[in-house]
Amino acid sequence: MLRTAIAGIASVLAISAATLAQDSVQPGEQSSEQSAAPAPALEEMRHRALSLVNDARKQHGLEPLQSGERLDKAAQAHAEDMLARGYYSHVSPDGETVEDRYRDQGGSRWKRVAENIATCKECKMPATLDRVARFHEGWMKSPGHRENILMRGVQNFGFGVAGKDGRVYAVQTFAGPGMPLDLADGEEPVALSTDEQMQRAVQAINRAREREGLDPLEHSAVLSEVAKKLIPENGTGDHLIDRPDDLFALLPGDTGLSWRRLQVMAAACGGCGTQPTAADIRYFADQWTNNPNDRPYVLQSAASHMGFAMQADGEGRKTAVTVLGERRAD
Repeated sequence: MLRTAIAGIASVLAISAATLAQDSVQPGEQSSEQSAAPAPALEEMRHRALSLVNDARKQHGLEPLQSGERLDKAAQAHAEDMLARGYYSHVSPDGETVEDRYRDQGGSRWKRVAENIATCKECKMPATLDRVARFHEGWMKSPGHRENILMRGVQNFGFGVAGKDGRVYAVQTFAGPGMPLDLADGEEPVALSTDEQMQRAVQAINRAREREGLDPLEHSAVLSEVAKKLIPENGTGDHLIDRPDDLFALLPGDTGLSWRRLQVMAAACGGCGTQPTAADIRYFADQWTNNPNDRPYVLQSAASHMGFAMQADGEGRKTAVTVLGERRAD
């Protein structure tokens, strides 16, 4: 079984792939025979699991993963919990998910997290390195599990295994900054300069306005500076922006007299890559133009200018802010 998850807040959706219920045991593998060989240490099995994953990634030109202590602990906790309570699912009887287990171990809510699980009945006991290899083989033959193993945008790997009375549970966990959410097939995530971000954001918003017969917005460097000031410098908390009671106070000098009204739209995503890209601009613009709370601002006929700023923390979180302004007539 597999699960992927992407954290997000505000107008950004949490995205999860459908859980695939599939046992990784192949026909003819089951046996009630007890193994006389000594059980390999957990660290040895983790090393074997990571080696198999990285061999598969190397064959497909992907970067190797590094062992992650938080992911190891999350995987082991889930394997032991499934064994102790006799269930087989990505979601525990208490409703806990892979992202919950990762965060319980101190993992970031802004990472992309994925999980593969497998089990076998009447297995040789204790679990062996050969069993780890058989689980890996089963995962690689399943399209969804294989996708997690060969996923771009993950950097760390964890593995856990628990068994008793011929029943073994194994768990793979993955985490990383992810990839841009609106990345098209064949599109590479190329970083955009600040000017390119602004240009694409204005184009995206104006396409929505054009469809409604509204005048296009002009770019305002002043409003872009306001948008930049609204994004928290550390970017690690749950709040999206540092908004003062008086937005006009963020305008430089006496330029506040030039504006009749200012409106702010903000959004963030997690597990969506490390650099600002064209796919991110499309994603955030779609959020604003389709969100019933933000769409009236986008289609406000009196709006004349817009500013835009975006921050990527390099760990998977991206925050975007648009400031719409109605300029006073000269």
